[in-house]
Amino acid sequence: MKLKLTELNSGYEGYGKISRFSGRTKSKMIIAGVLVGVFVFVYILSTVGIIPLDAVSARITTFVTNDSENFPLQTNTNSTIVIKNIGDNILILTTENFVVFSQKGNEIYNQPHSFASPAVSINGNKAVVFDRGDRGYYLITDKKVVSNGEADGDIICAEYGKSGNYAFGTRATDATSKITVYSVTNKVVFQWNSAYDHITSIALAGNGKYAGVCILGAENGEIFSCVQYFGFDYAEPVNTQKINGVTAFDLEFTATNTLTLFADEGVFTIGKKAEKYETVAEYFSSEFNSFDCANNGKYVVAIAKYGSANDYHISIYNERGKLKSEIKAEYTIRSVSMSDKYVFALAENSLLVYNLSGHKIGEITIDGEAYSVCPTDKYAYVSSLNKLSRCYSFGESTLEIS
Repeated sequence: MKLKLTELNSGYEGYGKISRFSGRTKSKMIIAGVLVGVFVFVYILSTVGIIPLDAVSARITTFVTNDSENFPLQTNTNSTIVIKNIGDNILILTTENFVVFSQKGNEIYNQPHSFASPAVSINGNKAVVFDRGDRGYYLITDKKVVSNGEADGDIICAEYGKSGNYAFGTRATDATSKITVYSVTNKVVFQWNSAYDHITSIALAGNGKYAGVCILGAENGEIFSCVQYFGFDYAEPVNTQKINGVTAFDLEFTATNTLTLFADEGVFTIGKKAEKYETVAEYFSSEFNSFDCANNGKYVVAIAKYGSANDYHISIYNERGKLKSEIKAEYTIRSVSMSDKYVFALAENSLLVYNLSGHKIGEITIDGEAYSVCPTDKYAYVSSLNKLSRCYSFGESTLEIS
């Protein structure tokens, strides 16, 4: 009988333990059920095209971690020069410092500067912050300040290559301007002087072997932009293309051997061995609205046809200049920007999001005046008066920024 009582007590104690364990399991099951419900809900939205499937994880991550609690970030519009993406993070350059924030809004680093005319050139997750018209600069990434120093002349433009090399276009004593390219170990690997014309833009190839330079000049009363394609093993350019009547905005290596020039009256590509440049798009300067180039080389151009505020067209191109899709915008477009997978069109009271095929996959209603947009595949960061807000890059939502 004693043995049976022991067995009975043992069973009773075991039963009590099972009961307490079931309570914990029940709580876990409730949490798991909620997460599954969220996943299923978002998955259903993705299957009907409201939210892309590859963005489901972002919704769930934000739900679980509440990683939006730092937004909106407080900024100072009066001192802010530019807000841009650096990798998947955000760079805010002001008259006094530059600060990098993570996607969650956490400060990664904050670097003061004393530049009179601060400017920045961003290339993927790398950037040069420099003093335009003077010599000071910082080489930075999305995680840290790599180094700082002074160029050998007053800086006109700069570039930090994806391979780790970097370059400056500067004023020169024995020429109008020059380009100097440095290796990862800070050694000069290439230098070229422009005798009569001003260097306006520099591009460095991802393989670290080539550079592109755009110079602006005038001839017979007409301006021109001239693109020089350099290999570091040669003293002179391997290709030179002169484009009359256009003023260049930017020069990029959109593909390994393809330079793309964005200008006020067109977009043009220059291959390393091409006999002539190719015209990707042509428009009048009065039609031009904006452009943006993604880290993967794809780019978008927006124009107002015939200068009409009611006829905006958005064209999406691959890295070699092939037209992927064209969108007739629903609203008056203020600017376009681009992540690797999506195109963002900022309108008066909304942000329209398209995939690369031209299908609309998101519309964010904006309650207030937005100044600019910094997009990633997961989030769009919207700057407004003294703040930076964050929203999803897909689906329908409302962003209050007023």
